[in-house]
Amino acid sequence: MEDFTTIETSISDIGKLIEKNNLSAYSNVADQFLPIGPQTLKDHQLDWELVYQSLIEDLYQLSLGGRDRNTLKDEVLESFRNSRDTRDLVEVFDELYLSSNTISNITPLAYLVGKKEAPSARTKTMINIVQGLVTSPLIEQMTSCGNNPLESLLIEKIEDLCQAKTFDESRLTYLPFLAEVFSKDIKTLTKSPSYFLAELESFISLYTFLYLTQLTSQVCIPDNRYKTPQARPLYFILETERASKERHECNQYGYDFLFSKTRGIAFNLFPYLGYLNRLSKKPSWQLTKYDFTSKVNELNRTVAKLFDELYQDEDLPQSAINSGLTLQKLIFDKTSRKDANKKVVEIFEKKFAAEFITDRKAAGKYFVLNSNMLLLLTNLVISDSPERKLLIDDVIEGFKKRGIWLDLKSKKALLQFYENVGNIEKLSDSGDAVYVKTTI
Repeated sequence: MEDFTTIETSISDIGKLIEKNNLSAYSNVADQFLPIGPQTLKDHQLDWELVYQSLIEDLYQLSLGGRDRNTLKDEVLESFRNSRDTRDLVEVFDELYLSSNTISNITPLAYLVGKKEAPSARTKTMINIVQGLVTSPLIEQMTSCGNNPLESLLIEKIEDLCQAKTFDESRLTYLPFLAEVFSKDIKTLTKSPSYFLAELESFISLYTFLYLTQLTSQVCIPDNRYKTPQARPLYFILETERASKERHECNQYGYDFLFSKTRGIAFNLFPYLGYLNRLSKKPSWQLTKYDFTSKVNELNRTVAKLFDELYQDEDLPQSAINSGLTLQKLIFDKTSRKDANKKVVEIFEKKFAAEFITDRKAAGKYFVLNSNMLLLLTNLVISDSPERKLLIDDVIEGFKKRGIWLDLKSKKALLQFYENVGNIEKLSDSGDAVYVKTTI
């Protein structure tokens, strides 16, 4: 197994800490699959513009070669000045599009503009996560048509400055099922350029949240940890409906399932990923096909010795890894690392999940879908249908594939929402067959 190198390095490094009696230097590095670290909310900087840039480069296999906004503006305007047909329109192009952010509303190429600042470590991780969700580039050429002749000319000029960028096939994701629907959905969006530009940031916000919540269920639930990943139950309500303590699924597998201070599994994510990173660079569900139980036991004994804890060897790789995870969480709970872990969960909740949480006071907190996100999801799910409509039960199944579950009351509220929007078609008065239509 190629990753024996990783675990052997971990054992050696911890052995050196034992020799120096240096417990404080025992680090928890979880930055391969988690874009969150133990900083404060204020200090946790993540440059989303660089994330969008990376995604557009991957999809279209194009790059602007590191040009920043000013460089691009100068080159485009100079090109227009040198052409008899456009020299009189230079100031118009500059004022309407290049000296404002309007260009971002007419072409995805605007996202290719580079920045002088180097990406932070968290930004690099987020870029890697998004790249892992893109299974293949677009086959279709990017449309160069704008809303008017000026926009079309500007788009063509920027495209002329682009250079080809090879799609990297060697990418790794923890959640292949999510990569499959992400790739399909992002390609659906690109078919309508104006809709793509309007919804791209919401789309990435949605999928970042889904990635983190599904990653948490995959890593932190023992029954899921070593199985091929699939969408796990996470219940939402609609922003228009009432909540109550009687909503069993929503309370059992909703906000509290992740973020409750007494039973929330999100408090295990950071230490667990840090421990797994000491074993291998592969996801946990790929580990048990290797028989390296003795190495895992050796690592666990070394960690236990460093922190003066007891450890008993296990006979199976899964059991050994589970014991190591338990030991890692114990270390966090007994040391100042507990505060670092709280910061990670706080950023998860208040940065990445904030848009999907509603506080219903006495009824508690719930994961929620607002109207805009609901319509975006609906349009993405229905895009699979050649007739641009699906039975409502099939729409709900499409939500599940992406990691979003609805209980019976939410399903009724969803039907009412679609009736209010006016995008349903009933085939009978009884309501047995209700089709939902796309709004694109």
